Amino acid sequence: MRQTIISARTILPIAAVLAATLAVGTAPAQAISRVETTKTDCNAIRATLIREGAAILRYTSKRGLPIYDRYVSSSLMCESPSVGVWARVPARDTNSCRVIRCDPHAADDDDGLLNFRPLLRLSQ
Repeated sequence: MRQTIISARTILPIAAVLAATLAVGTAPAQAISRVETTKTDCNAIRATLIREGAAILRYTSKRGLPIYDRYVSSSLMCESPSVGVWARVPARDTNSCRVIRCDPHAADDDDGLLNFRPLLRLSQ
């Protein structure tokens, strides 16, 4: 019977590959897109949300102040206790582009009973 001896030369490369694999697997997620809505068509805004799941939509208010928030492709993308609500943002081609925003205060409207909210989802 032959015994196999594993040397440090064999183990070190394997350990290095495992460490590199773990480091790549735990890398932070890709940064969220930021879209200037008044420079983008409504269909392109909605396509970005559908493709990426979420994005920061920005525009300037009538008073000249920047307005921005996180918008999502589906109410399932909202973290609890936030719920998805329909919202409208200005786009290049329309003043009212319908999108979904996560509202942390919408759940406060509940009366304490089990309330089932409809699934909101964008479609092209």
